[in-house]
Amino acid sequence: MAEKMIGVEEARSIVLSNCAPLAEEWSGLRAATGRYLAEDIGSDLDLPPFDRARMDGYAFQAASVAAAGPGQPARLREIGVVAAGVGYDGQVGPGEAVRIMTGAVVPAGADTVERIEVIRVDAGGIELDEPVPVGRNITPRGLEVKAGARVVSAGERVTPAVAAVLATFGQARVRTSRRPRVAIFSTGDELVPVDVFPGPGQIRDSNRYALAGYLEEAGAEVVLEGTLTDQLDQTRDAIARAMANADVILLSGGVSMGDYDVVKPALRALGAEILLEKVAMHPGKPTVFARRGETLFFGLPGNPVSVAVAFFLFVRPALLRLQGASGIDLPRLTAFCTRAVKGAPPRRSHQPGTLRLAAGRVEIEPLSWSGSGDLVGFMRATALLVVPEDQAMVREGDLVEAILLPSLLA
Repeated sequence: MAEKMIGVEEARSIVLSNCAPLAEEWSGLRAATGRYLAEDIGSDLDLPPFDRARMDGYAFQAASVAAAGPGQPARLREIGVVAAGVGYDGQVGPGEAVRIMTGAVVPAGADTVERIEVIRVDAGGIELDEPVPVGRNITPRGLEVKAGARVVSAGERVTPAVAAVLATFGQARVRTSRRPRVAIFSTGDELVPVDVFPGPGQIRDSNRYALAGYLEEAGAEVVLEGTLTDQLDQTRDAIARAMANADVILLSGGVSMGDYDVVKPALRALGAEILLEKVAMHPGKPTVFARRGETLFFGLPGNPVSVAVAFFLFVRPALLRLQGASGIDLPRLTAFCTRAVKGAPPRRSHQPGTLRLAAGRVEIEPLSWSGSGDLVGFMRATALLVVPEDQAMVREGDLVEAILLPSLLA
């Protein structure tokens, strides 16, 4: 059993070393959006599959207008029309031109396309007043992708843009990771439903709703379980029932050292091995991670900011690892801090802030918050400002590390 307070990197290593990718499954292209590919996808054709016109205009041989100039227009005979989706059987020879539409196949013999706006058209043909270079307004066959080239890699998330690429190359069904099924519990005698006005000493249960949103952004299938009281037997039995259908059990509250903190005793009673229970971070020190068989357990502190920080540092990367994602970390950058903030040695501090561009540089404005229970203060955060373990203060103007939150990535 882990007892000592350990560093963030070591804690992360413990969590991720216990996360193996879930089974793969076939998904239709619509259902695959939001999931992670379990296979590389290659192109089954050149893209574009033909020399493609980029403008409405005329296709011809550039040599036919090479002598054009002021007062000496080049005149070409119009011999046909080619629209998008329709081929052209003939060939364009010297002194000839074909009317062409955007996206259409450039006909054989033509090596350039000029836009309609600079061409004079009459009943007999067209006139141009200046030369046109070879290749103008033509996208050559295979310029974007060659047949057989890898276009999407295993581990990439199927975004709408990726789905469009998959559709372009005929991938009506793809192999993806299975979405992890996560059961959420809130714990505490003080919690009441959101539609109940709290009595003395009570608060509404808000953590489950934040966690549900965080989980869905991370690709999980969410099961909203009930609110648990601070009773060991009830907590143990509820977790046991949820284990039958969940890959991950996520609990908020009840993970500290008080007489009514029953999550860890309940996990031990179920035979789970507690691998992590104190992390050298602020907020969120009493974060718990455990495992029994293939089921993973996260016990997060009850305060809402602690819940968010622990989720983004540990739960989210674990869920992405379960899905075989190639990238599991939120983006990080350096920014100038706009005012002084305190650290929390010997713990690493993660404080809410908002990122902005000012005078050509990235700045982070620390939010005013009263502590890890201040969910209203945290609501506007777009990043976490990181203060190292050995730093008691960040001064105004210092460069700091910032972790971008999913709200900024949406």
